[in-house]
Amino acid sequence: MTDWNSIRKQFPALKKFTYLNSASESPISIKAAEEGKKYYDTVLYGNVDWDEWCKKIDKVREKVAKLINADKEEIAFIPNTSFGMNFVAQMLRGKGEVVTMDDEFTTTTLPWVNQSFKLNFVKPKNLIYSIEEIDKLVNRKTKILVTSHIQSFTGFKQDLVKLGNYCRSKKLTFVVNATQSIGVTPIDVKKSRIDFLVFSSVKWLNTSEGLGAIYINKKWFNKIKWPMVGWMSIESVRGYDNKNLNLKKNVSVLELGAMNLHSIFVMGKAIELNTSIGIKNIEKRLQELTGYLIDKLKKLNVQILSSLEEKYRSSVVVVKLKNSERIIKELAKKGIVVSLRLSRIRISLNIFNNKKDIDRLVIELNNMKEKGIF
Repeated sequence: MTDWNSIRKQFPALKKFTYLNSASESPISIKAAEEGKKYYDTVLYGNVDWDEWCKKIDKVREKVAKLINADKEEIAFIPNTSFGMNFVAQMLRGKGEVVTMDDEFTTTTLPWVNQSFKLNFVKPKNLIYSIEEIDKLVNRKTKILVTSHIQSFTGFKQDLVKLGNYCRSKKLTFVVNATQSIGVTPIDVKKSRIDFLVFSSVKWLNTSEGLGAIYINKKWFNKIKWPMVGWMSIESVRGYDNKNLNLKKNVSVLELGAMNLHSIFVMGKAIELNTSIGIKNIEKRLQELTGYLIDKLKKLNVQILSSLEEKYRSSVVVVKLKNSERIIKELAKKGIVVSLRLSRIRISLNIFNNKKDIDRLVIELNNMKEKGIF
């Protein structure tokens, strides 16, 4: 049985805050912070461990690959999701129209707009993006489907396996933004038939900023032109051949130059924590907490803008309240951290949260309701 209290103790931020904002970014654990500090303690006395760092990078790459059931050759480290989605849009430029979801986060859609793709936006029905609604917008010109696994503004969770099978049946390239799910919701890129997947690790993996990863199914290696290359993209890095393009035969060709080493090492330690708990175990725990939160919010009689069906919901819950901006500020004064998105209050639960966090939030919301703030 998982000792959730022990896990909570690994996050000192919880001593200071009731932190319910992982959909924005999360605090990091003690062990992850120590891993980052270890790197800086080393470079304090000179950058002399490059070969060892390269080996360590590859070990973290293996952890990322295992997390999503990919091969390590299909993984590259990138600065963030925006960077990765731009890569994908550039690689698929000219390959047809895109179908995507109406309330996608801008990271998911703007790179495609910038590359002059025609985007067709699916409207949700009862807060759900069903395959039936998606299919209504797919036509003979549609070649690419782009979606978030979990939607940032509503918490809607897409069934990647079913959607992947649909894409295969329609011969659509399947592109996924997994930023709001990686580390807390199971992802199997093979079973889901995903072609491209990108994510940032600052949210649910509880790492420092400035790092993410991109997955590209190896079947694409000989079909695409890499949009950018650098000195680290070539097979013989130390050959310093500046005239011939002898590129690596894997996705790390997109790791163009000097890398964010401390964040990569922190990510490795963070993945260790989540995988030691078990991603399915985490998902079950967060579903339980989310159910508890929804029950409490219903008693407050507030409008919930997230799906209440368990198969569609995540640990991101969005509510609509009058005076949302003031409510956010009042909660912050009490040390309760949530976020404001599109004039709505977004609450997000992570591995370090418990029912007491939810109770504290609900008590303060109830106090504000009694004062007539909403």
